[in-house]
Amino acid sequence: MTPDSVTAWLILIGIDIVIVAGISIGMGAIAPRLPARTLGRDRFPLTLMPWEKPRFFRFFRTSKLARSLPELGETFGGESKSSIPGRNVEHIDRYLVELRRAEWVHWFSIVSWVPLVFFNPWPVTLVFAVIVITGNTLFLLILRGNRQRFTSMRYRLQSDT
Repeated sequence: MTPDSVTAWLILIGIDIVIVAGISIGMGAIAPRLPARTLGRDRFPLTLMPWEKPRFFRFFRTSKLARSLPELGETFGGESKSSIPGRNVEHIDRYLVELRRAEWVHWFSIVSWVPLVFFNPWPVTLVFAVIVITGNTLFLLILRGNRQRFTSMRYRLQSDT
């Protein structure tokens, strides 16, 4: 490999990183401006699947994972998902909206590698796809686990009243 080809590869990878990060950051910046009324219920792909029970999330150790990954929910004006809200229905509803908002960001970010298909060699695109999908899936596991827990908590609180 010549120095020119190494430079070309590094430039290509740098452009890829800018594209993928730009799309993800753009989604993170737009998400806090989404109206809460559009996030009041679970729509596809946010619908929890039948297997997404507490046991499923314990198997993947999502609580340990949550402690090791960064939480950037407040970066663009959203709310942090690292602290538990109040324990009444209204606070939990607001927290569920924030979880859905964050989940939408990661669902859109999970496909941020797709534009690379149009100008990258397929092996580079494949590497980026695996990295982006894996990274966002980890965050989705945490968010969905929290949403499952807080949806159950909300249901219990509502049935107590």
